Amino acid sequence: MLRNILITGSGGFVGKNIKEYLDNRYNLICPRSFELDLTDTDKVMTFFAGHKIDAVIHCASVGGVRGCNDPESCEKDNLKMVENLLKYKNDNVNVILFGSGAAYSKNRNLHKVKESQIGEVVPQDQYGKSKMEIAKFCKSRCDTLCLNIFACYGKYEKDSRFPTYAVMQNLKHEPVVINQNVVFDYLYINDLCKIVEFFMNNFPSDNRVINVTPTESVSLFDIAQTVNKISGYDAKISFLKDGLNYEYTGDNTLLLKEIPDFKFTPIEQGLKELSEYCKKILNNR
Repeated sequence: MLRNILITGSGGFVGKNIKEYLDNRYNLICPRSFELDLTDTDKVMTFFAGHKIDAVIHCASVGGVRGCNDPESCEKDNLKMVENLLKYKNDNVNVILFGSGAAYSKNRNLHKVKESQIGEVVPQDQYGKSKMEIAKFCKSRCDTLCLNIFACYGKYEKDSRFPTYAVMQNLKHEPVVINQNVVFDYLYINDLCKIVEFFMNNFPSDNRVINVTPTESVSLFDIAQTVNKISGYDAKISFLKDGLNYEYTGDNTLLLKEIPDFKFTPIEQGLKELSEYCKKILNNR
C-alpha cells in the first residue's frame, strides 16, 4: 500500500520538483495555498481530521525572495504554518521541513557554517528570523527534521535566479550581468529530492537540523563561465560591483554522516541538464 505523503508548497520551485520526483511511488496529497491556508488553525485541523497522512514534507514558506521586502506577517506566518502542522498531525507522523542559510544571518560572511552555530547571530530580516526560530524549535522534537538549503538550482526555477538566468542569457546570446560575485553552495535540485526521499525512509535518530549543501562551493562567475563552456557561446560576463560579496556556504558533515555514500551532482553536469531544459522552454515560447 502506498504511503500518503502531504506536500505543502507544491507549486513552488522545491515543492514542484519533489512532487514530480516522488510521484507514482507514493500517494501524494498536495493542496495549494488557495485550497488550504496553513496559517488558519481551524482549516488545518479539519484537513488532518479528513485525511490519513503518513508523512509531511513542508515546502511552503513566506518571504525570502531576493530583491523583495518580506511581508509584514512573514515571521508570524512561517511559524504559524509549522505550529499548525505539528499540532494536528498524528504523533507517529514525521515532518521534513526546509530551513535556510538565512537562519545564520546573511548580512555577514558565512563560510561552511555548522548547524550548532544557529542562534549565535540573530538575523535582521523576518524570513531569516523565522528560519532560525524554526530550526531551534526542531532541535527539541523527535518528529521533525529541518534541512537547511543555502542555494539550490534546477528546472522550474525562476528565470531571474542563478544559474537559470546565466543559462537563459547564454542561450539568447545576451550578456550575463551579475550584481557582485559571490561564493555559494549550489545544490542541484535532483540531489535535494534524493536526500528528502532518503530521510523519509531513514529518519535520523539524533540530528534534527542538517545543512543540505554540496562539498564543493562555486562562485557566480565560475557558473557563468561553465555555462559558456557547455554552450560553446562566449557570453559577456560583467559585474556591477567589484570584489566578492559575503560568502554563503554551509558545512555538510552531518549530512554525510547520515548518508556517507551520497554522490553530489557535479556543477557542470547539473548545468548541462538545466541547459537542455531551458532550451525546451525557450523553444516553446
